Amino acid sequence: MDEDIKYWLEISSYDLETAGAMLQSARYLYVLFMCQQALEKILKGFITSYSGEFPPKIHNLVRLLQAANLDKDFNEEDKKFFEKLSYYYMETRYPEKRAELSKEINNKIAKEYFERTKLIWEALQKKLV
Repeated sequence: MDEDIKYWLEISSYDLETAGAMLQSARYLYVLFMCQQALEKILKGFITSYSGEFPPKIHNLVRLLQAANLDKDFNEEDKKFFEKLSYYYMETRYPEKRAELSKEINNKIAKEYFERTKLIWEALQKKLV
């Protein structure tokens, strides 16, 4: 495996593990943030593999799916999930939104996002390796 692709896969895996740690410590907003990061980075691994170039510096998961030429592999429900995760990435960067979002996310929601991210990540990882 190319070193650049291996890099993206390793940091993506680390972010997924971090999402699990955030779930265990009841830091639910950060579960969603780290789920987004895990998928962003594995998609950037695909872009690197597909194009042979460094991926674009964007964070929108749907746009990254398109850049990785994987958007056809996911249905509309999956794409909506990617959109929601992208939203949490952007909004958690702003203190006023962080407090508001933290009130909306509970253990059940965080766990659902984590489990779904894990399934998607594992499927992507099998395709990448």
